[in-house]
Amino acid sequence: MGAQVKKRAVVRGAAMAVWLVAGFAGVASAQTAVEEQYADQDGEIPALQARVEEQDASLEARIGEITAVGADLEEAQSRVDSARARAGELGEQTRKLERDLATQRKTFEAVQASYEEKARAAYKGGDLESLSSLLGGMLGSTEGLASVADPRLAGILLAGRESLDAYQSSKVTLRNTSRQISEKRRDYEAALQEEKIQTAELRNREKDLREAIAAISERKARTESRLRELRAAERARILAQEAATAAGGTQRSYELGIARDDIVAQAVEPISKSAYRKLYIESARQYGFAEDWYILAALGKVESNHGANMGPSTAGAMGPMQFLPSTWETAGVDGNGDGVANILDPKDAIPAAAGYLESGGAPQDWYAALFSYNHADWYVIKVLGVAEGYRRLAGDDTVGPYV
Repeated sequence: MGAQVKKRAVVRGAAMAVWLVAGFAGVASAQTAVEEQYADQDGEIPALQARVEEQDASLEARIGEITAVGADLEEAQSRVDSARARAGELGEQTRKLERDLATQRKTFEAVQASYEEKARAAYKGGDLESLSSLLGGMLGSTEGLASVADPRLAGILLAGRESLDAYQSSKVTLRNTSRQISEKRRDYEAALQEEKIQTAELRNREKDLREAIAAISERKARTESRLRELRAAERARILAQEAATAAGGTQRSYELGIARDDIVAQAVEPISKSAYRKLYIESARQYGFAEDWYILAALGKVESNHGANMGPSTAGAMGPMQFLPSTWETAGVDGNGDGVANILDPKDAIPAAAGYLESGGAPQDWYAALFSYNHADWYVIKVLGVAEGYRRLAGDDTVGPYV
């Protein structure tokens, strides 16, 4: 197919499978051990591709989960920090109240001692036992003041009693407040403990998810590595076949000999570009990629400019789709039903090219399909670029883009 175009020679009688596609119709014979090995690998490739997709989906799900857990952790940590801060504030308030109670207790003791001292001094050394009895009773009640005859003593006793009552009232208030704060502090400490437990559970969940992500990533890496190995082996096999069929300086003579003796290579009347377009569309539909007929048309453009350069090429390729005669022997089809498969007839060559692409992986893998047609990366890129140009000219957004 052109000076630089060399298609693989399809081994006669083999049912080779490339990129999950069976061999050409009508070709059936026992495979060699090497062919069986590659057939097994072809079966493994889609399984590995499916596994990579499953692992991607699993990774995405786990990443979504760990993102949600991270948000929950952030919220839980905020609650823990808030509860811890509030518990600390309440603890400080409790300690302040305890200090205030201790201070008031000392004040009470000092006031009580002064109260007794003043009362005794006012009693002028009288019966101290009677005074102690009076003071002891008055500390619990003010009713004893009525029995005190000395007005000065009664005034001292009354003033002291009012100070002591004020202290008692203040002490009760402080104790009640301290008890309420302690209760709140216990509540906050309980909430803090609960939040800590929830946070620990979330962190364990986060740890499990990270380990799951790492394990899935590792398995995915192994799967992708195996997939790359299989694809490299398949590529090497295709290239090896190309070398076997195109090696040596006598290749062109060999191909022309096949064209002369073993296949039909008869010139036909040229057809219009619109007729070529119709053939591209019909052939793409026939072989299962109707929407992507632009790629088949691009192939015709690159190979012969839609029949303008029919060959033979320096490699011996000929016809509108530039098949090697050795390839045409097994890949050629009778597209127009005239009883012969003519390599120079676009009505035969274009359907044959569509079938060849299908056997190479189309429409699931266009790169592989085009690479099977011509084992050169630049060629694949060129055809896809032309196909993209055709698609854009048609304004068709239902397929592609191809590049």
